[in-house]
Amino acid sequence: MIKFWRKHFLTGLLAITPVAITAWILWRFYTMISATMRPWVQRVPYLADNYPEFYLTLVGALSFFLLISLVGMFTRNLIGVAFFRLMERFIERIPVVKSVFSASKQIAGVFLQDRRTAFKKVVLFEYPRRGLFSLGFVTRDAEEDAQVNVFLPTTPNPTSGFMLMIPREDLSVLSIPVEEAIKLIVSGGSIMTSEQASRIAAESEQFPGPSSTGSPGKEPSR
Repeated sequence: MIKFWRKHFLTGLLAITPVAITAWILWRFYTMISATMRPWVQRVPYLADNYPEFYLTLVGALSFFLLISLVGMFTRNLIGVAFFRLMERFIERIPVVKSVFSASKQIAGVFLQDRRTAFKKVVLFEYPRRGLFSLGFVTRDAEEDAQVNVFLPTTPNPTSGFMLMIPREDLSVLSIPVEEAIKLIVSGGSIMTSEQASRIAAESEQFPGPSSTGSPGKEPSR
């Protein structure tokens, strides 16, 4: 009986935890916007006297969204680019703050950058030796270059990893969406479906076996 309830409790906990964490993050974001923007909205006499508190919070959220969009528009012109570069140089001169700023900038770049430009496609390649395969993301693929820049993320944190330059002929492009590949990496492959496993196995068959060429960077054993 104890094993029965423990099994179902863990299953329910696993199902509800992502929903609870997502709801908590959204609620914290909502309260942050409310505390920041609502005092400014309440200064408008007509809104403060004729609309309820929830409406003021909603107007504040829309104002926050508009403000962030305007900042994005500003950073796309020459003046905005020069201003933010100057601000980054100033922050990077502060000993402790520069480490936090650099890490935050890298994490934001991975998660918020458009996937069509950050990660172009998912590739399969042999790493760390012949016969073992890894999933990576193409970050630069210029036709004039023989090497393709590939980002190899780590599990379970895909924001860290290695930048590899791999010959084009040593890569196999997978028909897996970037978001789907990120989920596989974060989960350590535990959520991989039979269809995904079959697709990756079929792609790996085009690579030579470990006995034919040996490990990368080493001569075959004689």
